[in-house]
Amino acid sequence: MKFEQKEIPEGINVTQVHPLRELAVLLGGAVLIIAVVVYVLGLSAGFLARYIPFDMELELASSFVAEEEGGNRTIDFYLAQVNAQVIEAMALPEGMNITLHYTDDDTVNAFATLGGNIVVFRGLLEKLPNENSLAMLLAHEIAHVKHRDPIVSVSRGVTVGAIMSLVLGQSDLGILGNTGLYTMLHFNREMEREADREALEAVYKIYGHTRGADDLFRVLQAYHEELEGDDGFEFLQTHPLDRKRITAINSHVEQNHWSTEGEPVAIPPSFFAALKASGQHTEK
Repeated sequence: MKFEQKEIPEGINVTQVHPLRELAVLLGGAVLIIAVVVYVLGLSAGFLARYIPFDMELELASSFVAEEEGGNRTIDFYLAQVNAQVIEAMALPEGMNITLHYTDDDTVNAFATLGGNIVVFRGLLEKLPNENSLAMLLAHEIAHVKHRDPIVSVSRGVTVGAIMSLVLGQSDLGILGNTGLYTMLHFNREMEREADREALEAVYKIYGHTRGADDLFRVLQAYHEELEGDDGFEFLQTHPLDRKRITAINSHVEQNHWSTEGEPVAIPPSFFAALKASGQHTEK
């Protein structure tokens, strides 16, 4: 048998794909895998977080929620009065307590955080036209606590933060502490819709009608339009748009055949006077 040695063609072991393209494909695949892992683990952490005993959440909250330095008796008394009515109407699970915090700041906001702690700001309270809208506000935030949304949100944030720390090789991304905690408190649209629906039911139970409940969202809508000219595109936001929330809760009222006939309860003038005095004291 005769063997013939042939010349090896040039470039036989050289890929025809540009090296940068190969690199891009590899990096893209790695990013996709990381994104999928983060998404799955985030969902898993959120799902399991709902089963964390509320007592454990209270202990965790005690590390982040600062003690109050005192407040205004008129403001505290009225807020506590309305808050008590809302809590009674919402039938919270045994052992789940709500602690309401008033913050003397002109921020137009309110939020629920760990351990049943709810924070309301003077800036939003000053804009509310009636007690029914205040009850809707408190009931909405209490509904987040009842549904365990804060612990779900924080658990997802901690999980994602921990994974990104490992990927980026950093030992501390500041995911804990007050600032890190509050930045993780983002509730998705479905959480917001569920909180709206349960809050609306609470308002109906308290007053026998739902009139005035949607005034909360009219206040927020007017504030957003004042700041931005419009409240933006929904897909860029985690919360449903205020105008769509108004439509949604009105639809919910119709589906449940709840009455809309009734006169909203006025907020005592002394409460607004106390808010104004509180704001003037802060400015000084």
